[in-house]
Amino acid sequence: MLEALLVRTQGQWFMTVRERRVATAPDKTIACRDVDTEQFSRLYQECALWPLDYLMIEVAQAGCRMRVRTGVLGSVPVYCHARNDEVTLSWDFADFAAHPLAIDTEIASHRLALHTVYSARQLCVGVNLLTERASFYVEPGKASYRYPAPAPDTIPSPLPQGRDALTAFSELLHQAVSVRPIAADRISVELSGGMDSATVASAMATFHQRIASKGILLDGDVRQPQIQRRQLIANRLNLSDETVEITAFPPSLDLQRQPGQARGLYWEYYLEACAALWDSSLAQGRDVLFTGIGGDELFPAYADETQEKNGKEPGWRDDARHCAEQLLTPRALSVARSLRSFDAPTSPVPVTALLAHACRGPDLLRHGLWPVNPLSDPSLVAFCHRLPRDDRQGREVMRQYLHARLGSEVFPRGYTKETFAQVLPELISRQAETLATQLRDCALADLGLVDQRAALRLLNTVATTRAQAPTAALASFLWLERCVRQIN
Repeated sequence: MLEALLVRTQGQWFMTVRERRVATAPDKTIACRDVDTEQFSRLYQECALWPLDYLMIEVAQAGCRMRVRTGVLGSVPVYCHARNDEVTLSWDFADFAAHPLAIDTEIASHRLALHTVYSARQLCVGVNLLTERASFYVEPGKASYRYPAPAPDTIPSPLPQGRDALTAFSELLHQAVSVRPIAADRISVELSGGMDSATVASAMATFHQRIASKGILLDGDVRQPQIQRRQLIANRLNLSDETVEITAFPPSLDLQRQPGQARGLYWEYYLEACAALWDSSLAQGRDVLFTGIGGDELFPAYADETQEKNGKEPGWRDDARHCAEQLLTPRALSVARSLRSFDAPTSPVPVTALLAHACRGPDLLRHGLWPVNPLSDPSLVAFCHRLPRDDRQGREVMRQYLHARLGSEVFPRGYTKETFAQVLPELISRQAETLATQLRDCALADLGLVDQRAALRLLNTVATTRAQAPTAALASFLWLERCVRQIN
């Protein structure tokens, strides 16, 4: 999926590692070119404008200057750390663990309060995330970071005369899934049973036969509708479908770091079940995983539009933030309620999708898979964000796309959606005593961020009520506690 190019001229060079696209010939070796100044400039511009994801390192002999820059897609995170004698770049946080690291308590406070933070600043001081289109500059004794210009705001706009939303949506989606040169026997598609993953699977089936689909089967009331919908999708798209049971691979709640356990700044809640599917994919020789990440962000509602409220969702989110704030010490709460000045600017790919990439990307790479997220494609995002309200509301244009390929009965309006909402409450309830014992020593409390007694009270609330809002706050706290323990 990747190719590398090293270009040298008098007094400077650059190297890029980038996603391969259909127009390029496959070559697993690093291409190295020595060129004149004019060719250097032309190749540099070509690499800087590469339409897929890339990492680019530029070095100039004059002043011993280095610049590191990234593309727009953020398929996997790239972290950087500069010391006096070395610069470390990696998607794997373990590569930064050779030196002692300090926790950035401001970032930790905002994350504990369930704030969405997409920023160069990360949980560890000095370890920066190269956010989309950003640049990291290094010269002797100095390092600096520069965000790009913000992406233009989008507003609903009428479609051009003679152009319908479904045709344009289909063309952009198909372009997003076909731009990379991949054989069908190398591909797996995540298929939850929801509209986003089904849309990606339907688009892939347009170009490839007998694609492998992978998914996690849930328990409870959503189980039977999920199974039936998956069977319909797999049969109509001729997928080779495989599932694992969430009960067979439950999330680990153990706060103690286990030998050989990967380190990370983020943590996938359902990593164990996902990893079982990823390992199965790799064993079958399928090392490219297409996901539905980005679908939730494709059809926003604008402030001046009357939104149809979905049950108790807004209240549930407010309740979760309230529960999270109850955990914080006065100092941490004051920080969490302050306005941030360090966030990355507006991006062509929605921030929550970029954070999902950052969360899952490293684990996918550790399991030998490269992620592709077609619903995060900037052109598709921009088009969907500009759609008139009737085409956005209820994901109408996506629903029409699925009706055309799967039939109208697969995703009728008001269908029962698959949800992981009951997985963690039941698991936490069963393991509450073990968690209470492990929380007698609390790393976040030692940092002065969390009230340990409040954490135990929240644990007891979840164990007894299994309510969704306190579970969301507790789960975020537990996963961040685990991250801090592995760093210290």
